[in-house]
Amino acid sequence: MTDYAALVDTFLTAYNDKDFAKMGDMMVPDIDMAHYNRGAFFNSRDELLAVFPIFADSLAPDRKFSPALRVNVAGNMVYRESDFSGTATDDIPNFATKGEHFVLRLCSVFRFNNDGLIVEWKDHG
Repeated sequence: MTDYAALVDTFLTAYNDKDFAKMGDMMVPDIDMAHYNRGAFFNSRDELLAVFPIFADSLAPDRKFSPALRVNVAGNMVYRESDFSGTATDDIPNFATKGEHFVLRLCSVFRFNNDGLIVEWKDHG
């Protein structure tokens, strides 16, 4: 049986470590991703992966997901509550203004296919 919660931890650790190639290997090409409340929507792994280095290297180099506060697994879905934080080095619309430290409490929802790849990722908060 696949440990989907562990896969999410691996995925978000890769995000924190800026290992975007590893993240790409864990997603289907037509991933359905949305960060609600922030106006970010993607239906392409490549488009999503193109945004991460900009955010991680230029806009908020210290950005990270915190360890999970709560995790629930239901079948092939993982619901994970954690904080996403960082410091804006420039204005980031819907996140923070230049110099501001932000902390967003998120409920992240991940859905996996039978191969253990992420097909859907939704952030709420």
